[in-house]
Amino acid sequence: MTDASADVLPPICAHSEPSQRAGRQGGARYRLVPGLTVIRDRGGGTLFSLRPLMAMRLNAVGFALVSGISARRGDTAAALSARVPELSPMDAAAFLDGLARRRLIVREPAVPARWPSVSIIVAAHGRPAATRACVQSLLALDYPGERVEILVVDDASDPPLTPALDGLLVRSLRLDRNVGPSAARNLAAAEAEGELLAFIDNDCVATPGWLRDLVPYFGDPDIASVGGRVVALPSAGAVAAFEAVRSPLDMGPVGGAVGPREAVAYVPSCNLVVRRDVLLAHGGFAPEMRVGEDVDFVWRVLQSGAHVHYAATGAVAHDHRVRLGALLRRRADYGASEADLQCRHPQNGRIMHLPRTGLLALAATTASTVFWPLGAALIGLAAALITVELEGKRRRLRRMGLAVPAGPLAASVLRGHGAALYHLGRDVTRYYGMPLVAGSVLWPPLLPVTAVLMLVPPVGDHRRLRPSVSLPAFVGLFWLEMAAYQLGVWRGCLARRRWRPLLPRIRWRR
Repeated sequence: MTDASADVLPPICAHSEPSQRAGRQGGARYRLVPGLTVIRDRGGGTLFSLRPLMAMRLNAVGFALVSGISARRGDTAAALSARVPELSPMDAAAFLDGLARRRLIVREPAVPARWPSVSIIVAAHGRPAATRACVQSLLALDYPGERVEILVVDDASDPPLTPALDGLLVRSLRLDRNVGPSAARNLAAAEAEGELLAFIDNDCVATPGWLRDLVPYFGDPDIASVGGRVVALPSAGAVAAFEAVRSPLDMGPVGGAVGPREAVAYVPSCNLVVRRDVLLAHGGFAPEMRVGEDVDFVWRVLQSGAHVHYAATGAVAHDHRVRLGALLRRRADYGASEADLQCRHPQNGRIMHLPRTGLLALAATTASTVFWPLGAALIGLAAALITVELEGKRRRLRRMGLAVPAGPLAASVLRGHGAALYHLGRDVTRYYGMPLVAGSVLWPPLLPVTAVLMLVPPVGDHRRLRPSVSLPAFVGLFWLEMAAYQLGVWRGCLARRRWRPLLPRIRWRR
C-alpha cells in the first residue's frame, strides 16, 4: 500500500503473460490484508485504509471480485470468479496477483499436487552440539521423508564434526581446508540430487513446517528462490532481547516480492530455498565472499529476470549473538560488505528519501536557537504545507465518495510524516551519525536536529516492536549497533576505494 490516497482503476481483464502464469498456479488462496476496508458505491467500490492512508477505486467487476474475499480463510480465484460471470478464473487470478504485488492482498500458494525432492544443505564449521541440534530438527520435518536428503559440509572443523553426527541419517562431506560457507554450499550443491536446494546454517533449527511452508511457492514457474523468516532462539539478557527484534536476518512479518527497491531487499542464506538448476546456472554463491554472499546471489538471480519471494512463514530459529562485542563485530562486517556489493551491483545503489516538510521542521529547530523569527517562519511554512496536503487529500477522498472525519485523516497524514522522519533518521544514524554528533559538539545549534534524527528511530522501534528491554538500554544498543555498522561501511569503502555507499541517490518526497 502507498502512503497516499489514489484514484486508480486497475485493469480487470488481462490477457497477457500474467494471466497465463495465473492459470498455471491454480488453487492459490487470497485474503485481504488486515486494516483494509472494502466500501461499495454506485460505480463499483473502493479499497480504503487509514494506516497507511490509501484509497483505490475499483470498477464494478473488480469490486465484485474483491468484496467476495473472506478475510479469515481466504478464497481461490476460481471460487471468487464463479460469483462474477464476466470474469474467467485466469483473469481473476491475474487481477488478484496484481493487488498482491501492491500488498493489498495476501496470496497463499496452493498445496503442490506432487511435493518436489529437496536437498537440505548445512555448511558447518565448529559448533558440534548446535550442528547436531540443527540436523535433528531437519530429521523431524513434516515433509515426505523419501523426498528429502540432508547434506552436512564439515568445513575443516577442528575437531571434526563426525562424532556429533553419529547415528543421524545424513550425508556428510569433510573438507580438509576451510573454504568458507559460500564455497562449502556450492560443493554440496554439486553433490545434491534434489530438485530444490534448501540452505540452513548450523546455528539454526528448523520449525517442523519449514519446507511445507516454503516449497508451495515454487508452483509459480517464475519464482527461482524463496526465503523464510529467521526468528531468535530463546535467550536471556538485554543484548538477546535487542537482537530478538532487531536482527538483520529477520525480514519481518509481511511477505512479498524481494528486490533492491522492494520492502524486502534480500533474504538471508540461513533460510533459503532455490531451484537447483537456477543455482548451478548462476555459479552458486560467490566463493570469495564470506559476508553479503546471500545479497549478491539474490540480486544476480533477480537481474536474470527470475523472481525471488519472501514468505513470513517457513521459519527457522537462529542462535543470535548475545554478547555485545560479538554483535557489534558482526554488524561491522555487514557494513563492510556494502562496498563490495556496490562494486558487483552498481545499479542497486542506495536511495535516500528526503521529506521536504520534515526537513523544514528540522531546519526550524536549528534556526530557532540562532534567530527565533526565522525558526517561527519555518515552522509556519511546514504547518501550512501540511494543511494544504490535508485539504488536498480530503478533497480527493470526497471525489471518491469517502467522507473521512478530519481527526482520523489528520492523524493518518501526520503518521505518514512521522514515518518519513523515522526512515530519514535511521538512514542518517546508520551512515552519518558519528560525523553528525561531532558537528553538534562543534556547533551546538545542530544538537536539536541530531537529537531528533537519532532518537526517533529507536524510540519508534521500541514502541512498535515491544522488546523485553528498557527504553534507555534499547536506545543505547541501537546507537552502538549503528556506530558499528557505520565503521564497517567506512572500512569497506577504504578497502575497496569506493565511496558510493556514502553517496546515495536522493529522492525527494512530500
